[in-house]
Amino acid sequence: MQRDRWHLGLLAREAIRNVFGAGSRMLAILALAILAGAGSSAYIALETQIMRQEIHDLAAEGRNVLVFSALNNDAPARITRASCEVLAGQHGIRHAGMLEHAGELEVLPVGSRLPTQRASMTLFPELAEADLLVGRTLSERAARPFIVRTGQDLATAVHADRHPGGLGTGSSITLPPRPSDVTTERCVVVLDEFSDAGTALPAVAAQLKVTENSISGSELLTATSDPVADYLQRPSRWLPLLLGLFGAIATAVTTRLRASEFAVYRMSGTSPVSVMTLLTLEALLIAGTAALSATAASLALAPHHLDPTIPILWGLALAGTWALSAVASSLDLAVRRPSDLAKDR
Repeated sequence: MQRDRWHLGLLAREAIRNVFGAGSRMLAILALAILAGAGSSAYIALETQIMRQEIHDLAAEGRNVLVFSALNNDAPARITRASCEVLAGQHGIRHAGMLEHAGELEVLPVGSRLPTQRASMTLFPELAEADLLVGRTLSERAARPFIVRTGQDLATAVHADRHPGGLGTGSSITLPPRPSDVTTERCVVVLDEFSDAGTALPAVAAQLKVTENSISGSELLTATSDPVADYLQRPSRWLPLLLGLFGAIATAVTTRLRASEFAVYRMSGTSPVSVMTLLTLEALLIAGTAALSATAASLALAPHHLDPTIPILWGLALAGTWALSAVASSLDLAVRRPSDLAKDR
């Protein structure tokens, strides 16, 4: 094997000068690496936000909201309120509690004969801050607590937060349960946005304590598409690898335009192994810049990602594809005759 006086430290210093030095032909490739790395993370963040918005829109219509009630309307079932409320906070469940119609109520100055329902505080947490909730379509008062009269009693009211439309909080008066409400005919469970309703439904039903008759559960809204599945299976998830291949092609083309430089190395006694090592180090520096750029963008956009490590890992995949492809496509420069390299200008 041909030997020369280049050791790894000198080759690393030479690679740094070739990539980062003033007037280097590789500066354009370096800028491309920065854009590709940051762009990869930014695009993943954009797709994540689109998916979250789709989930939010479907959740407002009742996606991942499970309703448990009697299997047969002619044979009522009673679900213990405690077994329903204890579901709140379990893994994959955001809220859970009883929800029953309670006739009509006069609430002044909001209105008279208003539809009313009773619900657990574990289902609508804002009930802990007031005596009752007023639907936003019933009153235009400010969101801060205000005083209303129900019969002869004064009560503190607040606007209900935004909940799925099928739960009725937007157009009803919502009251907390009475002490005597130890059972309920309806238990509502709100899953988190990434839970699978089909898998959760039987598991939740098995935890409810039921008397008198059997119950059945259903999702308030059965969506025709699953944004989470669509997100995981999207073809564009391979974009970082495509960017890595594109960057490798650009690197290989630029490297071949420098053939005369490598001819000088060979004519001055540099061995093919040293030239190959130099090419590899240059590719690693450029790919490493892309990985660092992807990491920095991922951390800067962390609130917009499901998990910042995901775009970081894709950034590493981009860099690995870039480095391996760039080196593989340029190895012939290390073994070609110096006279042939000198002709490639």
